[in-house]
Amino acid sequence: MQGKARQVLLALTAILISIVGTLVVAEIVLRLLPVNEGLRAQAVNAANPVFRFEPNRTAVWSEGWNFESVNRVHVNNDGFVNDQDYDSAASTPLLAIVGDSYIEAGMVPFAETVGGLLQADLRDRARVYTFAASGAGLTQYLVWADYARRRYHPDAFVINIIANDFDESLWHRGQSPGFHHFQRMPDDTAVIRRVDYQPSFWRLLFRRSALVMYLVTNMKVQQILNFSVQSLGAKDKRWSSNVPYASSEAAFADYRWAVDRFLDALPSATGVGADRIILVFDGLRPDMYDPALLSDAQHGTWGVMRAYVMQQAQVRGIDTVDLQPVFVDHYARNRRHFEFPTDGHWNSLGHELAARAIEKTPVYERFLSPTAKTE
Repeated sequence: MQGKARQVLLALTAILISIVGTLVVAEIVLRLLPVNEGLRAQAVNAANPVFRFEPNRTAVWSEGWNFESVNRVHVNNDGFVNDQDYDSAASTPLLAIVGDSYIEAGMVPFAETVGGLLQADLRDRARVYTFAASGAGLTQYLVWADYARRRYHPDAFVINIIANDFDESLWHRGQSPGFHHFQRMPDDTAVIRRVDYQPSFWRLLFRRSALVMYLVTNMKVQQILNFSVQSLGAKDKRWSSNVPYASSEAAFADYRWAVDRFLDALPSATGVGADRIILVFDGLRPDMYDPALLSDAQHGTWGVMRAYVMQQAQVRGIDTVDLQPVFVDHYARNRRHFEFPTDGHWNSLGHELAARAIEKTPVYERFLSPTAKTE
């Protein structure tokens, strides 16, 4: 009996050694490969209420199990993805660009992003600072705008609007750790609530492991059991532009309510007049490449909400840039897409067209003029 127990123990030990050895080898091999290292969000709490990343760090960004897309991303001294450090004492005109993963743009070299392109064109005449992170919505844009106003005093703002910004702004539709959301009060007013975030010991530890980061950021094993109809194909009409194609009237009412609160709060959050704010709207991608799909998408969630926000912004005197006609015209002439084959974010071409469209706005011209900003 003792001999059999010893054999079992030896077998289990051999299995354990084999597993540990395999993991160690995998860790070593993956450290030699461009594993997505993540941006490492800092804690968000009363002492540090604004979502930012671990500062002064350059990390590898990559996508897919086979690293089909690789980039290097720099987080600057203030915890935002930008190749330049921010200087609160600088006196040159400042353009602040606020957004989510489209402005964070981990998949695009900084020099080819909206912020990088505009900064290169302006050179020493003015500064372009970006404030963005994946998963942010309208409410978080207000928080970053307020942070930029208090710390850096921008002369003008560009805020990028995409399809899921409305849902991500509402407290009752989900809370993202580290971000702010609108909570609707009984009197119909909005309270901006923060969701505190504290990286756990295990998260801090696993951030250092190439194997864990590969499984989470490249393989996305955490999503295997989280099946989504978004994976059923590009022509699945249940989804368009990363949001449900159809939304209930209750959802539309929520979205319109959030939009109105966002637009009303923009002047105080930014500290500038409406004539120094630009809202940039993504196009109806990927539906725009197929006339039949585009016709339907214009009546879907993103199509309806884009029209509503633009109309309400214009009523308030806020300038808008609609990238839909810009993209459609360019595609008709060049047949080039504005996103990656396996990623819906703008590629370098999408960023280039967005930057050039911003440069053509009256707000951009005023930004470079000596006219004093509205306080």
